[in-house]
Amino acid sequence: MTNLSVRMKKETLDELDRIAELLGIDRATIVRKIIDTGIEQQKIDVAIDLYQKGDTLERAANISGASLWDLFDEMKNRGITSKFDIDQEKGTYLRVFGKNNEDLKKKIRDLQ
Repeated sequence: MTNLSVRMKKETLDELDRIAELLGIDRATIVRKIIDTGIEQQKIDVAIDLYQKGDTLERAANISGASLWDLFDEMKNRGITSKFDIDQEKGTYLRVFGKNNEDLKKKIRDLQ
């Protein structure tokens, strides 16, 4: 691991210490957890932003490292709807979900 030095308000450090104590861990561990969680959330935020600007949902999922289902759920929670036409979406679903399943491919193609 590499060290990182950061300046913070005393109130922020106090809050980190309070949370760490509640969880029974040290300050460094809670800071790492918060940063890891923040990075994952930021990747999802960037991916959704790119999707809304015209990128495909498949590419957005690849960028975020999230599964398509997780990205669908997050977009649903945010009230974001698809910006692409059904044929483009069906193409994504066929590539991702219908690889080895002919029944699923047929169901996807029949979507209206």
